[in-house]
Amino acid sequence: MTGFLLKRYDVSVAGFPAHGYDAHSPAGARVKAWHAYCSYRHCSFKEFMTISKIRRGVDPEGYGRPILVSGREAFWVGSDSQYVKFVRPVEKQTFISHPLDVQEIAA
Repeated sequence: MTGFLLKRYDVSVAGFPAHGYDAHSPAGARVKAWHAYCSYRHCSFKEFMTISKIRRGVDPEGYGRPILVSGREAFWVGSDSQYVKFVRPVEKQTFISHPLDVQEIAA
């Protein structure tokens, strides 16, 4: 299965530790970080550009592996104790699902 478009980027903002964002490009990751930062303190994107830095992050183990979510093809992006984060082929929007809805694709 092909079509996994995301990469992990680490965005750091002055005064805060770096945080990982899954995006198609560095610019997309920076926009996601800007939206998150604006929930703390509103600033223009121009100002955010001056107080933030971005670099390519380290992909977690299994990042982008093919899975089935509710019987449909998807790619694994991440998980925690409650949810599995995934993306559909050739898409950039991530979603979450309950682990019982997710199946590994047999090799």
